[in-house]
Amino acid sequence: MAKSPEDGRMRGTMEKKERDSGIELLRIIGLLLIFWMHGASSYRNNELSAWLCVVIETIGNVGVPIFILVSGYFGIRLKPKKMIQLDLMLIFYCWIGLFLRFLWGEAGAYSGEEILSYVFPVIGRNSWYFTCYFALAFLSPFLNEFVESLSRERFQKLLLTMLIIFSGITTVCFFDITQDGGKGIVNMTMLYLIGRYIRLHEDERTGNRRKLAAAYLAISLVCIALNGALYGVTHTMQNRFARDNTLFTIGAAICIFLLFKEIHFNSKVVNAIASHVPAVFTMEWTLRGIITAYMFPYLAWNESNWHEWILLGVSVLLIAMGTVIDSVRVLLFGKAEEKLAGILEGCFRKLGSLSKKLLEKALL
Repeated sequence: MAKSPEDGRMRGTMEKKERDSGIELLRIIGLLLIFWMHGASSYRNNELSAWLCVVIETIGNVGVPIFILVSGYFGIRLKPKKMIQLDLMLIFYCWIGLFLRFLWGEAGAYSGEEILSYVFPVIGRNSWYFTCYFALAFLSPFLNEFVESLSRERFQKLLLTMLIIFSGITTVCFFDITQDGGKGIVNMTMLYLIGRYIRLHEDERTGNRRKLAAAYLAISLVCIALNGALYGVTHTMQNRFARDNTLFTIGAAICIFLLFKEIHFNSKVVNAIASHVPAVFTMEWTLRGIITAYMFPYLAWNESNWHEWILLGVSVLLIAMGTVIDSVRVLLFGKAEEKLAGILEGCFRKLGSLSKKLLEKALL
């Protein structure tokens, strides 16, 4: 029997659930995989390195889909003050990053548009993920209300339709309808809705861990084999089957998420590190520059067969450095940032109210 909109809204209101450390650990692992993939995909010096990159890109590209599935599972509840605080954090690290690039003599090669992307990181798409996340956050009240009013069957049909159009065609025919490789608002919205579906209709079902692990392994091996076959034929690195919007990546991400959803434990350390994941994600390329400029030139090892494993160690170092740096930022500026966000929220509310009045007068 179809649920009424009132039932859906009630369920969405009552479903608030404390995140345990299993999910928080998954967010940290997702970040580690992203960093490893970003480093490994840039350097291929021999056959072994090339095949390692095929593997790393396959297992690493599930990181961002995992983030979005987690957001969908818990549900984004739009809070303007929190969004302003997130934007202030992005501005803080992007401006520091831009300053360091001028210091290192790199910014001179940047176009005016690229520099503006650091000045206005959200609208300038300095990071596609955060730009799309903001868009998704503002859409979330409508998306939540819509899907919570759907029956299980209608929700399934919606997801199946979206998967066929936006992932199935891309996976099988290589035609990328959204023309963004899955790094855009369409794929993010689809993954968010999958997370909502799991929470609303599958949360009470306990998955078989062995079957989920086997499914993840099978999906990954097929994806590695297909990308490896493309590499063997073209002699150029291919990640077509491991892109964010392929059925392989989405399926693998869902399997990993369902596995960790069933892992329950409580760790203050894990939760503390996970709270800094967005900031560390923002700092990645600035931190890489700091490591190579002031610590050790890990890129000099790119001819070594150990290079990919060195990059994994660097990924761990990035998370450690970023967590410490962001902890200091919160300690020094956290209260001031929260106060400024409150002031800006009040200003935006007044501006919105004034705009509404002016619009009403204009329509009279």
